[in-house]
Amino acid sequence: TGVQTCALPILKRLFTRKKQLILTNDELPHITLLVAAYNEEDYVAKKVENTRSLDYPSEKLHQIWVTDGSNDRTPQLLSAYSDVTVLHKSERAGKIAAMNRAVKFVKTPIVVFSDANTLLGHESLRRIATMFANPKTGCVSGEKRIYNADQEAASAAGEGLYWKYESTLKRWDAELYSAVGAAGELFAIRTELFNEVEPDTLLDDFIISLRVAMQGYKID
Repeated sequence: TGVQTCALPILKRLFTRKKQLILTNDELPHITLLVAAYNEEDYVAKKVENTRSLDYPSEKLHQIWVTDGSNDRTPQLLSAYSDVTVLHKSERAGKIAAMNRAVKFVKTPIVVFSDANTLLGHESLRRIATMFANPKTGCVSGEKRIYNADQEAASAAGEGLYWKYESTLKRWDAELYSAVGAAGELFAIRTELFNEVEPDTLLDDFIISLRVAMQGYKID
């Protein structure tokens, strides 16, 4: 039941005191933010500037966008940013094929998957990288928050409530041992643990994170 699920993490907190780990800039690993984008010209500037503004050493943060099949200005707009690697093919084979192709270009120990229309919290990458200091952690899932200018809208309120509930359940699972899946808008894995995903897969984020867990690592 929900009450039992809630009680277990609370009991574990009582008997386990975690020291908050703080990594210096020198200790933080190099990471790659990988964005698979199809016709996302409306979000390019916001996403790149959001990434640049994050609390993470700029020399350790790498950006790769794969824009296969895009026939709008997405690749052209991205080419104006010297700190962004753009991978583009005219053929469109779908998001999963684009991700499979792009990961081969990642040279950092951590790869962070994020959607073009997802803006990240100021400390999100630093927090993600810090969690990988635990050698048992193979995947870190972000927490989705819905932003809508009209907070009174029933649809926005309902969606926001649902994601708050799901995020809470994942957080409890992670506290007990491991979450069972990651949020597609933002999640990270150890690059070496990535396995190519079959093209007909519906939930790529779930499959990628599940396969990390199958290799004996935690999902936080």
